[in-house]
Amino acid sequence: MVGAGQGRPVSAATLPPLGRCQLCRVRRHLSAHKSRRDGLVRNLCTSCYSDATLTEERGGFVDWDQALDHGPGEDLLTWLRGDL
Repeated sequence: MVGAGQGRPVSAATLPPLGRCQLCRVRRHLSAHKSRRDGLVRNLCTSCYSDATLTEERGGFVDWDQALDHGPGEDLLTWLRGDL
């Protein structure tokens, strides 16, 4: 396999490890996402990593536990409605 436009082979060592994403639970390549809000590291697939980063930038919560532990009642209700 050749890297995108670089003319050199891509080895398995350059890909993130396979595993089950902690948010969507699908088996994919994972990257460590460190939350700005609670400092927890979650192993997330690319899609969930992007969603988690954007959600935190908007002031939202990455998952239920984070919303429950760190959010006031109004923020928790917003998270449950999916407004963020």
